[in-house]
Amino acid sequence: MDITVLVVFLVVYLGMVMGGIPGLALDRTGVAVLGAIVLVATGHIGLAQAWEAVDISTMALLFGLMMVSAQLRLGGFYTQVVRAVAEAPLSPQLLLGGLIGVVGLLSAVLVNDVVCIAATPVIVAACARRKLDPVPFLLGLACASNVGSAATL
Repeated sequence: MDITVLVVFLVVYLGMVMGGIPGLALDRTGVAVLGAIVLVATGHIGLAQAWEAVDISTMALLFGLMMVSAQLRLGGFYTQVVRAVAEAPLSPQLLLGGLIGVVGLLSAVLVNDVVCIAATPVIVAACARRKLDPVPFLLGLACASNVGSAATL
């Protein structure tokens, strides 16, 4: 294996773990794209080979779901759904279960990042109104979002 490929792999992997590369305005997607550009630019992967690695139907599906999900967020759908569960007269345990169920279902059919971004402030506000520690609810949000998203693989 070429040392360049190994270094690019390690830097991209580290960037994914850290959520970006410190000092660069790159998130995980940017790190992955930069790694691909480096491999193509250095000739370790041909342009045709890189193009063949992209599944256009998957990219189109993800793009479409992201567009729908973004519009739902802008329209306040996520906020209304999470608020309806959060304001229901439930015990903390049932509230946690309800939020996990709703977030899991939403993440299974929509983009889980947007679900989390939209649901987090509503969950924190609901916990503050009920004088509940938001940490278990936010951990439930994260777990439910990951499980819901993975359920569609």
